[in-house]
Amino acid sequence: MHSNIRLVISFAIACVGGLATALLVLPATAGTNSWTAIGPVAYPFAVDPSSPSTIYSVVNRNTVIDPSPSSPFTIYAGVNGNTVTKTTDGGGHWADLAVLAPDQVNSLVIDPASPATIYAALGDPWDDASVPIYKSMDGGAHWAAEAAEFNGRPTSVVAIAPSLSSTLYAGANDAVFKSIDGGLSWEMRSNGLPGVYGFYVSALAIDPTNADVVYVAQRVAGFPGPDTSKIFKSTDGGGQWWQVPIPVPAGADIWSLAIDPATPTIVYAAYAYCDVGGCKGGVFKSIDSGETWVAAQNGLPDTIDVIALAIDPSAPARIYAATQQGVFRSTDAAASWTPINSGLTNLHVWSLSIDQTGSLLRAATAAGLFEYQVFEPSPSGTVPVIEYFYAAFDHYFITSIPDEISALNNGAYPGWVRTGLQFNAYAAPNEHSAPVCRFFSVAFAPKSSHFYTPFAAECAIRQADPAWTLESSDAFDIALPAADGSCAAGLTPVYRFYNNGQGGAPSHRYTTDVTVRAQMIAQGWVAEGLGPNAVEMCSPL
Repeated sequence: MHSNIRLVISFAIACVGGLATALLVLPATAGTNSWTAIGPVAYPFAVDPSSPSTIYSVVNRNTVIDPSPSSPFTIYAGVNGNTVTKTTDGGGHWADLAVLAPDQVNSLVIDPASPATIYAALGDPWDDASVPIYKSMDGGAHWAAEAAEFNGRPTSVVAIAPSLSSTLYAGANDAVFKSIDGGLSWEMRSNGLPGVYGFYVSALAIDPTNADVVYVAQRVAGFPGPDTSKIFKSTDGGGQWWQVPIPVPAGADIWSLAIDPATPTIVYAAYAYCDVGGCKGGVFKSIDSGETWVAAQNGLPDTIDVIALAIDPSAPARIYAATQQGVFRSTDAAASWTPINSGLTNLHVWSLSIDQTGSLLRAATAAGLFEYQVFEPSPSGTVPVIEYFYAAFDHYFITSIPDEISALNNGAYPGWVRTGLQFNAYAAPNEHSAPVCRFFSVAFAPKSSHFYTPFAAECAIRQADPAWTLESSDAFDIALPAADGSCAAGLTPVYRFYNNGQGGAPSHRYTTDVTVRAQMIAQGWVAEGLGPNAVEMCSPL
């Protein structure tokens, strides 16, 4: 389907305008609510954002998994401690890429803006001869040692700022390092941290909307006591750190920090520790940017140690926890937890990853890498609004029309691909909804564009413009935000972005994904809507 060719299904339509971003593609299957083995024993792993079938991995207790931001089937993982392996078909086939230094791979991350760029953090905390950071710019085919500025410190974790991917932070023994040029150079940013040998960074999280706001957890290896785990925060890009007290038990290690992508003032911390009574752990939650913390572990067993957390970017109240008794899920922002372990052959889970759509959950266990296809049926009385992308024109298109969806899914219009993102609309008009007008224009040939609005005044203005054709006065039905941009209970914000004329034709994109929202703003797109967050519509959950 070309941008200037009309689709004729239930009414005339055409190629769409939209926004460019790294997105995940949904699998063909609908989801089983059960785990399926897809790979080798993996702890750190990463999924490629640009290829829905690529997975990179490092296997054993120190394996890392990280899904690609644009493709849930491309995964990198670490195997045998220091070997990175990769799959591009969701675990159907794996290939070793490289052996990195003599030490273990502790962390793998993929650049969301350039998915062929991967960073690996390596080292043993007691080996000062380690090379701390490796980088690949070609999907793992070749790697180069980075970070000479670390002075031999091994790294336990590396993270990329979601809102500015050229900015990275790394925890290296007693210090934090920062790069603002994609890892080419690093500077120590540890003013205010203890700086004591034996302390090292066990977790690191960057605010999804502000690359200068960072949290780190530090622990003392092998020394029990009240000071074995601390959280520090910086709001100036690591220039100065201060401690934010958290009441974890004496001897506990904070293994994971996670920030709510929609409400960055909400932060979660997962911890674990062992004493004479056995190993235990749990989750703490802060709603005030780490200033105060409360236990958030209702439903987690008393004899459980929590190793990792993953927040569903499409529905941040849905959180997953990796424990040594399997995977637990919360659907109410950690107010309660329930296990989801059907199909897991080993409950020792070390790492978790969730794709952008919230559809694919991956877990690294002692028995290998497992996948869980989350099945979340649409609420009664709603229909999905599906997003597609046409790379040749960098245009996006949304539709809720079944025949249109079927034609696009089946390749009737070559070049259009499903991004994996969608939101819900009402199946029929109701007292809480407004009809959405849909317009089409060929005035910017060879590119064309679609435009949607739920506001009657905006619909009238566009209808009076001869450059635009009204295709439907009720393309789908959606709730309207309040004047301040807020959505009522049970609704989630839909953000609209305008490309500001980039590419020679107007283009708009509509999304509920806050990660996509940050990416679009960073790319110069203009947010359009009500309130400080520019909310255009409110989608039923």
